[in-house]
Amino acid sequence: MTLPEYNKTLGKVATDIATKQGEIMVRLATSALTFIHERVIEKGEMADGSKFPAYSTSPMLVGGKSFPTKSVSDKVFGSKEKRKQLEWRTLGEGEGAKRLAILQGGYKQWRQLMGRQTNHVDFSVSNEMWNDINIISNTGDHNQGIAVIGARKDSEKKKLAGNTSRKGDILDLSPSEIDDLKLTYGLEVLNIFKERGL
Repeated sequence: MTLPEYNKTLGKVATDIATKQGEIMVRLATSALTFIHERVIEKGEMADGSKFPAYSTSPMLVGGKSFPTKSVSDKVFGSKEKRKQLEWRTLGEGEGAKRLAILQGGYKQWRQLMGRQTNHVDFSVSNEMWNDINIISNTGDHNQGIAVIGARKDSEKKKLAGNTSRKGDILDLSPSEIDDLKLTYGLEVLNIFKERGL
């Protein structure tokens, strides 16, 4: 290959990279989302490798409507004997007063009653937040080398922000995850060079 041919081919490589940048960014963002899911949901780890703070065991007030189904509620309130064993508090006065029971094991016990794992924090009760988190950047962003992962619905944005505020950054990438993404990007670009015979 002569120098002019090399320069011409190099120009085509640059055009190919610019043309394929959006596709590459979507693949990288998809990989990043997979990394986050595996680390946070399956292991309960923050980007720095430490565990998210454990589920609270501080006593909390509950009523029948604190649980998603009657069968779960019945585990706490399902018989006179069960209700008799509970410690109760009254909130408010008069007709608007509410009698609530103290769930001694707190949020952790609440999750256990619903059959959810409590070994690590995974930010999953209904999974609505995780189901809503996706690539939220647009094609123009991707073509400029930008990919953004986040929640789409306002309700899930609030949930994500609240969880992040209480427990720490959920969607951060670890240094090794960033390195893996850099390597993937480099391989994608290398393939473009190879396709052009360089």
